[in-house]
Amino acid sequence: MWHIAIATLKRNQKSNLRAFPWTFTFGHIIDGVYLVIISYFSYVYLIKGDIDSKFAIYSGSEDYLTYVIIGGMLSIFSVSMMMNVSRALITEWREGTLEALLLSPSSRSGYFLGNAVQQLYRSGAELLVVLFFGLLAGLRLPSVHFISVLVGILLFLLSCYAMALVLGSIMLYTRDTFIVQNTLFTLTALLCGFQFPRQYLPDYLQAIGEIFPLTYALQLLRGSLQTGEAIRLPDIWPIILLSVVYITVGQWTNRRIERGLFERF
Repeated sequence: MWHIAIATLKRNQKSNLRAFPWTFTFGHIIDGVYLVIISYFSYVYLIKGDIDSKFAIYSGSEDYLTYVIIGGMLSIFSVSMMMNVSRALITEWREGTLEALLLSPSSRSGYFLGNAVQQLYRSGAELLVVLFFGLLAGLRLPSVHFISVLVGILLFLLSCYAMALVLGSIMLYTRDTFIVQNTLFTLTALLCGFQFPRQYLPDYLQAIGEIFPLTYALQLLRGSLQTGEAIRLPDIWPIILLSVVYITVGQWTNRRIERGLFERF
């Protein structure tokens, strides 16, 4: 499986460097920097630091800028990760290489992992640049719990990967990327709590948001970064269980859709 992942990573990296060596990465950096600037000017000049008293109760901190900048960076990162993995097979279909992939004995898990790892280090480099601007704008991480941060990052990556598999199967089935992916990203932006505490939402919307493993992973990672909250074992299980369900469903539906496509060939 791992040699398939490494081969897929190298192929994608060469394709990206030849097709759009800097524009794609630069575009994501611009999005992140723009989000940091908007958050800063909104807080300083629009609302003039006047935060609702419930915000500190819901978020566990009165530092609005840190809360929003962390959420914005993780939102952009999650979109990049899910988009790259979920669009892998439909991109093969559009480029005319899907038939060869389906006929090959390569591991699907290795193929998707290769796409995920390639996007991980590219998005990670983009995130470091945005982090620099975030620190200039007022991002403060005084109580970081390093072990919990590491666990939170791994859980966040697992959540993105699991949701991307299901998203990818829907894309391949509908032959659409724009509507499907933007619908999911809009839902996660609203329901997962990237830009504001989820407690501001009605109860039924909070309940809907809990079907995404990304919701729990975001909460744990943000807590370990901003308030130094330690991640406990009971906090991990909902993320792992939901991710396993998503991965199982994604792999099963992908196999069914691939079989249907293979029969058409």
